[in-house]
Amino acid sequence: MIRILLVDDSALMRQVLRELLSENPDFQIIGEANNGQAGCEKNLALAPDLVIMDLDMPMLDGVAATARMMAERPVPVFVFSASADSPLGFKALSAGASDVLRKPDIDKLNDKAFKSSFFEKIQAVVAAASRARGPRAALNKPVNALTASPKAVVIGASTGGPVAVRQLLAALPADFPLGIALVQHLEDGFDEGYARWLDEACPLEVRLAGAASWQFQAGTVIVAPVNRHLVVTGNRLSLDDGPKVQNQKPSVDVLFRSAAAAFGPGVLGVLLTGMGRDGADGCKEIV
Repeated sequence: MIRILLVDDSALMRQVLRELLSENPDFQIIGEANNGQAGCEKNLALAPDLVIMDLDMPMLDGVAATARMMAERPVPVFVFSASADSPLGFKALSAGASDVLRKPDIDKLNDKAFKSSFFEKIQAVVAAASRARGPRAALNKPVNALTASPKAVVIGASTGGPVAVRQLLAALPADFPLGIALVQHLEDGFDEGYARWLDEACPLEVRLAGAASWQFQAGTVIVAPVNRHLVVTGNRLSLDDGPKVQNQKPSVDVLFRSAAAAFGPGVLGVLLTGMGRDGADGCKEIV
């Protein structure tokens, strides 16, 4: 059972979310709060597995409340942003939120596709948090040394991935010798802000892929836009408007498979835990 705390100053939105989440027998709403301060207090008192929180609230907004929760009792937090263009969603990620979602219109909350994706994201981020708290699993076989000089890096991430990706890229030096291609599952409209957010945090140059093809360049990260696959051909990256793979577009599998075909043993793949199986088959092509 996943125990959920709702924090939103709109009583109507809390009611709609409560009714929506009650459709899943694995979810239990254990409390509600109408502002960020009360949400922080209930996070301590009720110990939820997940907090779903609005950004724009009185007394303590979603960014400040997220930061306080991370300091007092860390918990996975989903924040709803009314606009993909608002910097508040990415500020909440910097404060420790697991993911930022576009706040849907109330009349769209019963959309089947939205419900399926929303429920899956909740389960994925709570499962990832549980694994992080547990003991680290030992490798069941030795890691083989590279059989060829690396030529490129490909990264795939899903729910809960934005912060991990940012931390990874921020740790790389400005003179990193390889080009990097990144597929991150995002809500519609958040790709431009995500690329800017990454670029602000790391010494590498981060760009959102556009219509023109891009060459792998040392010290440069190319991010796949929403609703386009990022494909490697030769030493170049281009966009593809093909069908979804593993119900994802962009697909990590598409990037990894095409990179393996282009670079063979010279590609380094990084797959972060997230939602669904996207990337698992692509990893097999790389290794």
